Amino acid sequence: MSAPETTPVALVTGGAIRVGKAIVEALVHAGYRVWVHYNRSVEPAEQLAGELGSACLGIVPAQLAEEVARNELVAAVSDASGPAGGRLDLLVNSAASFEYGGFETRSDEDLRRVLEVNLVAPISLVRGLAPTLRRTRGSVVNILDLAAFFPWNNYLDHCTAKAGLWMATRALASELAPDVRVNGISPGTVLWPTGDKFGPGSKARERIVKAIPLERVGTPQDVAEAVLFLARSNFITGQEISIDGGRKIYSPHEFS
Repeated sequence: MSAPETTPVALVTGGAIRVGKAIVEALVHAGYRVWVHYNRSVEPAEQLAGELGSACLGIVPAQLAEEVARNELVAAVSDASGPAGGRLDLLVNSAASFEYGGFETRSDEDLRRVLEVNLVAPISLVRGLAPTLRRTRGSVVNILDLAAFFPWNNYLDHCTAKAGLWMATRALASELAPDVRVNGISPGTVLWPTGDKFGPGSKARERIVKAIPLERVGTPQDVAEAVLFLARSNFITGQEISIDGGRKIYSPHEFS
């Protein structure tokens, strides 16, 4: 028997791994059916789909830096003949890149690539899916970053893209009101960066924890809970929640 039409539907980009996966799992636990987008993480996506069963509407590969791929993702989710009947209640723009490099060593092409994934793609998906979201009076949650508010040396491209996404979140909330709500979440350290520099017992970890007023790091589940809160809160739009243990209170420590 097919799921009732009132069952809410979500699309989570970058939903196969890390924070995106936690968001997908929390949404399914809350009663959503979910489209899972991925780029290269095909095996984790397939494994997650198997675990979720019928709650997973499909795993959809797309290189979000490419306009054609974004359009194909929108078409799949919006297809009235598809498994969700073209319904969408929530778009979570979680997919992102996180490129490192000194400002003078990087190129205009590097900047364009980072902007395409972290800024252009989320805006593009909102534009493409806005008609579908309007029909359900749905919402968008953009996963931002503390880098939207503070500069980090060697991450200028990333900081610029995330700052732009924060402004886009506010602008989209105005553009799409009253039918679609748009909000943002800025995770602090909820997963350690990869690499030996941030390994257990490292000075880098110690420095970051000291910069957090709650004196501990968070979890991907903390971010997922915030996504659910914003999805359910019908009188909140154009806002940002920092899931950072209070880190934004202070001037930031850089990942350098």
